[in-house]
Amino acid sequence: MFAQINDSTCENSLERPFITHIRVTDYFIVKEKGGVFMITGKTLFLAILVAAILTATLFTVSPIRSATYPYDPWGDVSGPTPGVPDGTINMRDIYYLIQRFNTFGTPIDRAPIKIAIVFSTGGLGDKSFNDVTYAGMMRAKDELNITFDYATPAAIADYEGFQRGFAADGGYALIVCIGFDQADALNNVAAAYPNQNFAIADMVVDQPNVASLVFKANEGSFLVGVLGGMLTNAGKVGFVGGMDIPLIRDYFVGYKAGAEWANASVTVLDPLFVGNWADPAMAKELALVLVGLGADGIFAAAGKSGLGALLACNESNVNGFGVDSCQDYLYTQIVGSATKRVDNAVFDMVKSAVISKLLPNLKTGGFKGGIYIKGVADQWTGCSRLPEEEGFWEQTFSFTETPLSANVLSKLTEARDKIASGNITVPTGYT
Repeated sequence: MFAQINDSTCENSLERPFITHIRVTDYFIVKEKGGVFMITGKTLFLAILVAAILTATLFTVSPIRSATYPYDPWGDVSGPTPGVPDGTINMRDIYYLIQRFNTFGTPIDRAPIKIAIVFSTGGLGDKSFNDVTYAGMMRAKDELNITFDYATPAAIADYEGFQRGFAADGGYALIVCIGFDQADALNNVAAAYPNQNFAIADMVVDQPNVASLVFKANEGSFLVGVLGGMLTNAGKVGFVGGMDIPLIRDYFVGYKAGAEWANASVTVLDPLFVGNWADPAMAKELALVLVGLGADGIFAAAGKSGLGALLACNESNVNGFGVDSCQDYLYTQIVGSATKRVDNAVFDMVKSAVISKLLPNLKTGGFKGGIYIKGVADQWTGCSRLPEEEGFWEQTFSFTETPLSANVLSKLTEARDKIASGNITVPTGYT
């Protein structure tokens, strides 16, 4: 009775089945290159079918190429899914259909799903994780039909109260906590509300209902190292770190590897460490030391201290490289930043929470607590000067980049592609 589709009908990852009609019968008609396939009303699709039938008896959706949706959390769809028998509908097909119903033609008739955010201290306007998270939530609002509320704590002591307030409400599919310093509060709150889903950015909380979003900082640092190696005239580049700990060594080793990969003759000077996250004056002095040693490019990974190092770069007319969020807007000499795409990470978690809310009996594809460690391949880390990122940062932070030369941009995108494909394995500071 059931005619089903599988991934092998898609010949490349930029094409998905085109939904051409939905009729008031017991099947979808799905048109692909190979012909017409019918999907009957399996239990897994009942929620989608009922909503669609209630909203229209017959409507037409123009074929949409899947390049409209470049983010496929389940990866390449060019061949059969490992572990899934041929002729079986899997989560990628389900989510594909959910996307289409929410975005084109007649939408699913449902109230928006609610999400909550507890921003880090500093709130909106920080030109860092908070603003980037907000951009990701606006995308989720447009694409996933969600609504969101947020809190802006004035101090670390406020975190737990806001987290508990949202959890006690009981109406949020996901509560997103931004910043490593929310971990202690979230550990307590997540334990007190075991049925509430949480996510935390840039930190690990070991609770089964918490998704911990961890970024491969070494991969983004490799990319700014490529910029440093390509742009140097002096043949020397340097690094200012906040603390001499594995977290910051991870940035340094990635940066060093990227510079040396792009320019075999470059010298990467020994890293200098401030010993403090909030001492921009000391960081500035250390950056000037590196300039005195001949460096004409400096990567600063030092929290608020790093602002002093970047100021020194601008005043000394040498290239500066920012960290975590795009800092290129600060000064004309800041030519690129290693980025953590918190917007993409949060969007991915919201998407999984939406799927769980719509289809709560699914065994796979919905929200799951655990540690998610992702990098360039998943667009969780990158560089502000990549073509797919540059426009986002310019729009989000209201500035305009100075264009890179063609050879520098080509080397940068080559590095991105080789990291994503596994042809480059970036060293880490954790080993």
